[in-house]
Amino acid sequence: MLPHSWAPDAAANEPVHLHLLPGGRSFIALPARRAGIDAGWLTSVIEKLLRQHERVLVLLESELLSYERDASMSADAPVVRPAVTAERVTEDTMERWREVDIIRHALPGAFQNRVQVASWAHFTDPSFAAIWRHLLTAFAVARTFRSDVVRLGQERGRLPGDNGAAEAARAACLHQVEALAMRLRIGEVAGYNHEYGVGADGVLAERLYAGAYAIDGLTVESLVGHLPRRVYHPL
Repeated sequence: MLPHSWAPDAAANEPVHLHLLPGGRSFIALPARRAGIDAGWLTSVIEKLLRQHERVLVLLESELLSYERDASMSADAPVVRPAVTAERVTEDTMERWREVDIIRHALPGAFQNRVQVASWAHFTDPSFAAIWRHLLTAFAVARTFRSDVVRLGQERGRLPGDNGAAEAARAACLHQVEALAMRLRIGEVAGYNHEYGVGADGVLAERLYAGAYAIDGLTVESLVGHLPRRVYHPL
């Protein structure tokens, strides 16, 4: 199975009456990490969501490794190394895909076809590009949004000994903007209106949905073309 493809969808053959489930479709994003997935935790989460939603999408965020500098790189190594970055992303995507697929196949048969696994690449289409471009423009010109993004970037881009901290902070800013664009692409445009995650909703999403950036014309409706539908649920 290709890393950007879906798990098989056999909804027409399912005995479960999906239209009776109140929650619609849901998704949970798995950050790129070197450590393995806690299979017990993810299994319990997926089973819980399947009792509430007709579909559960597991999104692999390996692509966001593109914004991180490998700690094993020497200080004098080239900062931009597309081939190396692509290799890291591919390895992480495939590793995590295999882990999630093992969990999916261990679920009861009626559940398996209702769980979908997707990489970042599955949703990097024109709809995503339009949202991302508008958010990048807002980052450039909208004072309140830019201030929030920069603050998050500085917090998440800190490096021990301040070695490359400024560069890491700038990369972290772009990371935050792209991640928000993808959440809107899936939670609003793709119809997976229920997002689940560990802890509170992210600052940027929380403030966007609260209307904090409306003074500059940046709203959910202006980005996706309809009133907000996405709802975030902390696990």
